Amino acid sequence: MERVSQVCVKLNPSGRIYIIFLVEEAEAEEEHSSEEGEPVNAVGVDLGIARLATLSDGRFLGNPKPLERSLERIRVLQRTLSRKRFLSKNWLKTKRKLAKEHEHVGDFRRDLFFKLGALLAEEYDVLVLEDLNVQDLIQKGVTKKRRLRLYDSSFSEIRRILEWEFVKRGKTVLAISAYNTSRECFLCGGINQNLSLEDRIFNCPHCGFTLDRDLNASLVLLRRAGWVPSAVPVELRPIPPLPSLGLKKRRQGGALKQEAPSVTVDQKFLLQDGCLTLCIP
Repeated sequence: MERVSQVCVKLNPSGRIYIIFLVEEAEAEEEHSSEEGEPVNAVGVDLGIARLATLSDGRFLGNPKPLERSLERIRVLQRTLSRKRFLSKNWLKTKRKLAKEHEHVGDFRRDLFFKLGALLAEEYDVLVLEDLNVQDLIQKGVTKKRRLRLYDSSFSEIRRILEWEFVKRGKTVLAISAYNTSRECFLCGGINQNLSLEDRIFNCPHCGFTLDRDLNASLVLLRRAGWVPSAVPVELRPIPPLPSLGLKKRRQGGALKQEAPSVTVDQKFLLQDGCLTLCIP
């Protein structure tokens, strides 16, 4: 407790209480494995809607779409809340349920993002990400469903968490321009101007190179950062399931039972405030 400099108590709209400890900790020194004669392992990560993250080593993480899968439940609670008398006991009870549902979606995302970040930070020394203008992507969404899925994917949050996991371990993070990463050929650098959003396979009109669209984009990011893999993955393979909160709820006694959030919420405050957080359910 000697290193604790500040303690803060926070009450969420769902009724959950957090005790936040601000502690002083020495900064991690940046690792330079190449100076020691060891090769530096780098990974390029392409973010998307169909697949949340596609890695340059051929692995990918599917998009669980937590908000889209919980949207029906949220809409039911919002309609129920609108029919309650303002500030009545039933109104406050329904409002708390709605806040818990929104918190569950956020906790699920952070839980998944932190575990993905820890996995990559353990395996690689350099993280190469695309520098996306997420707000501009959402505003330019062609359909309402696409805008919802862009918002649900939370590109800004996953980038922030991945960067934090690498920086915490003293490793390097590079943000590369996302311009034409999907249309540029990894092999020859040519641009396929005819590639549309519906095309999931990249075909280079200049050299004939063919590869999965997202995998090609992650390899282009890696090449732009100065790394060229020794071999190009032929097939994509999913990342083994990461332990997470899950979205399935069990029905007991006519009521929906929601699992308690994991330590991910603690990591939220580590990321935003540099604090260690203790959750009191």
